[in-house]
Amino acid sequence: MKHYRLIDQNPMKTKRLLLTPMNAAELAEWAESAENEPLRDAYLEMRRRVTADSDQALWNTSWRMTLRETGETLGYLGFHGAPQDKTLELGYDIPEANRTDGFATEATKALCDWAFRQENAYFIRVMTAGENTASQNILRELKFYRVESPAEGQSCWELERPASGWMAIYLCIGLSVGLALGSSLYSSQIMGMVIGMCAGLALGISLDSQDRAARKREKEPKKLDLPEKQKK
Repeated sequence: MKHYRLIDQNPMKTKRLLLTPMNAAELAEWAESAENEPLRDAYLEMRRRVTADSDQALWNTSWRMTLRETGETLGYLGFHGAPQDKTLELGYDIPEANRTDGFATEATKALCDWAFRQENAYFIRVMTAGENTASQNILRELKFYRVESPAEGQSCWELERPASGWMAIYLCIGLSVGLALGSSLYSSQIMGMVIGMCAGLALGISLDSQDRAARKREKEPKKLDLPEKQKK
């Protein structure tokens, strides 16, 4: 199993921001200064999980969002545990005043991109209050789509990991290799290109099929919006 330890993760850089995973001491300190009890309990639960399972801490902690130039803290975001049924749950605590300049969108995109590079992470889910239009606008901008919500009064949004493009990649590799081999082995570039194209296409199709199979979930939620890729 791959480890997701705090000590192995450097702060994540975007154009304007740094995203830094918080350690147990920082989570405890933030819990003490939380403005309300639910938020305090959430940070204490994060601390408990980070302490109990340090190998999976990056899935359980909060990531502090700061400006690269000044170090000013703009908000927090993070996942509610490791992927379950290929799906991650994402939450954030970003004051509305810090959402107007695109900081929340920039940070959320960076964390989602990071998550999709990890094992077994194919879908990211966000729950929002039905009237939270600011948050929903961010999600729409990032190409999240709505799915049936498991909680009354809440909107549920999902983002799917981009499909692999192995077929196109290996087709190009096959053509290039085939062109070289055709000249040296077959005295025919066309013959080499055909052989390389077929080999690359076969390998690419196989890898793309594996990717489609890997993202299948036991419980597929009903889509209320079409994902962006299906609108075309």
